[in-house]
Amino acid sequence: MKVEQYFTQENYDQKVNEWKAILANYYASKRPFTFSMENTALLIIDMQEYFVNPQAPAFIPSSRTIIEPIMRLKRAFKDRKNAVYYTQHGFAPTVGKERIITRWWKESLKTDNPMYAIAPELEPENEVVFTKSDYDAFTNNSLALALEKDGYKRLIITGVLTHLCCESTARSAFTSDFEVYLPVDCLASYNEDLHLSSLKVASHGFGIPTSSKELLEGM
Repeated sequence: MKVEQYFTQENYDQKVNEWKAILANYYASKRPFTFSMENTALLIIDMQEYFVNPQAPAFIPSSRTIIEPIMRLKRAFKDRKNAVYYTQHGFAPTVGKERIITRWWKESLKTDNPMYAIAPELEPENEVVFTKSDYDAFTNNSLALALEKDGYKRLIITGVLTHLCCESTARSAFTSDFEVYLPVDCLASYNEDLHLSSLKVASHGFGIPTSSKELLEGM
């Protein structure tokens, strides 16, 4: 499989506009949704050193480009006192190959690995971090309970990987009756094909394609 840095600071605006134009065809004819900060939470998925550090075995090159727009969204949410939640993916050190997900991948991230930590640029302050060992963040029931308890109806999903944990979580959020927003410049995969293919599927069925700029302007 090709691993590439398809999203950079240099092609940032070009790619965002290009992706939005493509995804508009898949989102077309849906009932229009108007973004509002009311009852909206931000979810930052798996922005851990294991995925965003260039020295890591599972490094996602384009993950470096999405850090800044995620930071901008996080600041805006905190300024408005809206919830920011994190997920952190990994397995207990004692977990072996008994689970399909650990047999599927050659290596598994263990919680005692220093690269299990969330990237320093996005280090949580006082936000809640939900741990998980599956793609779908809703397998940790605490996330759904927190969203429901605080009355959130909309969820902005950011992080990595677009086609695995982010897409899986977006599907579950939608089927749990949340309005799901997917800022294309705040998600990343190993190559553009995986990233864009996932967003096409989501735009057709369960996620509203947008950008961090559009969301910030809608606040």
